[in-house]
Amino acid sequence: MTTNAVSIAPRRNFIQPLSGDSWESIATRELPATPTEDAVNLLKSWNLYVAFRPVGAITPTDIIFVEPPRAG
Repeated sequence: MTTNAVSIAPRRNFIQPLSGDSWESIATRELPATPTEDAVNLLKSWNLYVAFRPVGAITPTDIIFVEPPRAG
C-alpha cells in the first residue's frame, strides 16, 4: 500500500484592514506590546507593496501581514 503525504507550510498571519484604517490604527490593534512608531515601521517593512503607495492608500481589500516572513 502506498501512502501519499502532503506537507503544507505554515501560513503567515495577516489581516484585512477595516474601513478607515491607517498604519497607526493597525499597529495599535495588532501589535499592542510594541511602541506605535516601531510597530508601524515593522508593518511597513512586511508590506512593502502597500507601504509604497501614496499616503492613505490602505483599503479594506488589502492583505496586511502582521508578522515577518517565516523561515523556509
